[in-house]
Amino acid sequence: MKRLKGFLTGSKPSSSTETKAKLKRTINQMEIKVKNYSRQSDEQYELARRLLKSGNKPGAQQALKRRELYLTQTTNTHSKIANLQRIIETLDISADNVTLTETLAQAQIAIDSNVEAASPERTEEVMMSLEDSIEMVSDMEDSLTDTSITEIGMDVEADDRISMQMAELEAELSSGSLPASETSVSATPSSPISENTAGKKREADKKKLDEMRKQIEEGLRS
Repeated sequence: MKRLKGFLTGSKPSSSTETKAKLKRTINQMEIKVKNYSRQSDEQYELARRLLKSGNKPGAQQALKRRELYLTQTTNTHSKIANLQRIIETLDISADNVTLTETLAQAQIAIDSNVEAASPERTEEVMMSLEDSIEMVSDMEDSLTDTSITEIGMDVEADDRISMQMAELEAELSSGSLPASETSVSATPSSPISENTAGKKREADKKKLDEMRKQIEEGLRS
């Protein structure tokens, strides 16, 4: 464990990728050693069999001891390989954590920026400004859709027409060409002579009425 910790806390590698590559090369070298230890242990076992068969019992025992040594080296090397593979997995996890941490840091910066741009005070200020703007637009709409200008223009023109019509009616009443009431109009049919006389009278009244209308119009224009 201490050696593993020392390896992890040693000199800082230039990059995680280079460290992983070095670890994998070391694993490959150790796997070659494992094959050699396995081959040598098998050879010592066969040697022990031949020596024992030939009656050399002490030699056979020495061969088995060497075989046991190679087997121990094989087991230790497998343990080292397992540790190195665990380190590679830890590097991958730590690299993922670094990436995740950097992403979270960027997200935090973005969130802080958004909070600053849309803080409660800023939001309230914007909402109040929007409310004022909406009210101003509503007032503008009311002003632009107000028909009082048009109605005033129509009233003035109507007043002029009514004044002219009243003047005409007064002129006709004063000349006697307009009956005072409907009941005063004679219901008896008129004779051709009276109709001719009345026609001439209406024509004279019409001329007088035209002259009065012209005077009224000139007075209104001035």
